[in-house]
Amino acid sequence: MVLLTPASYAAVRTGSSCSKAGMKSVVSGLTYTCIKSGKKLVWDKGVVVVKYPTAPTSFDNLIENYKGIAYGAWSKSREKILASKKTDITLKVVLGPNTQLTNKEPQKAIDLVTRLYAGYPTSAEVYFLAFNFTDRDWATNQMETILPNVGSPWIANTACQSKETCWGGGAFTNGTGKFLIVETMGYMDTNHISGSLEAHEFTHIVQQMTFKKGRPPTAYLLDPWPPTWYWEGQAHFAQHASVYFDSYESYMNQRRLTSQDLYKDKAFNSTHIENYFVFNAPLDWQQTYDRWHEYDLGAMFVEILTALKGPEATMEMWRITGTGVNFPVAFETVYGISFNQALPIMSKAIALELGRS
Repeated sequence: MVLLTPASYAAVRTGSSCSKAGMKSVVSGLTYTCIKSGKKLVWDKGVVVVKYPTAPTSFDNLIENYKGIAYGAWSKSREKILASKKTDITLKVVLGPNTQLTNKEPQKAIDLVTRLYAGYPTSAEVYFLAFNFTDRDWATNQMETILPNVGSPWIANTACQSKETCWGGGAFTNGTGKFLIVETMGYMDTNHISGSLEAHEFTHIVQQMTFKKGRPPTAYLLDPWPPTWYWEGQAHFAQHASVYFDSYESYMNQRRLTSQDLYKDKAFNSTHIENYFVFNAPLDWQQTYDRWHEYDLGAMFVEILTALKGPEATMEMWRITGTGVNFPVAFETVYGISFNQALPIMSKAIALELGRS
């Protein structure tokens, strides 16, 4: 029970008596809670009432409520996690002989993602191959043993090219129900110790589970696969929404940290953003845009969709496209508006979030 009490009501103040433990009262921007102190019931010190921005509810009010996009997406993700049970994922850790896990409990992040997208992950055994630069060749052999012919050279060519750049991760399946997460253990940054890297890569596993195929070994995904900026953008969003589901402040801190280059690049106005979200990535696009913005800009795209219809709707896109339907058709099916109509609205809202027009 919450009582909205005028500021002049002197009885509600720190240390004064109250009648029922747990009762709350809002006075002058502070929420007081009735607590037991010794044998008495008294009002506590009070906490500041946080006013969150209004979240958008449709494409019609998205631009008007752009300030509430992040909060809307985070709060719907939190609600889904709290309301859902985890899917049974057995993590089979394969650890390099000279390697230590940077995140000692990777299962926790994976369980959170299964709750975030409850209804889409299926019970499965997932191999978790973890290695550092010293164990790179060993890891390549292990990957080839676990999942033959799915791209083990990727380890040396992309994920761990050198000791200084051994920081990548990947998610793989052979399309027959065998799954593999590969992660480097060379860094102790937030991404590698918080669980967000595991959440990111396991989201890719869920995408492939739902699409019912393994990702093609190409830099840019082609129809009917959702575009690469959706593949990476959803995983980038999920790594924050799952691991930091219990703190909006922490969610926003990590969101800002991993998107700081996007906020600094003034080229990203609404027109530039709209032109970024293309399909089948033609050569001129590849020569114009930095592909790494597939992560942060893609996450802002997915964040909008999550704010409007929740995290499960963004995963439903994979189920539909997995039937052979292309992304724009799946988009209209899920969101009730054509992709071409929605994109300018979304691009404008993202530009406003970045402080541009």
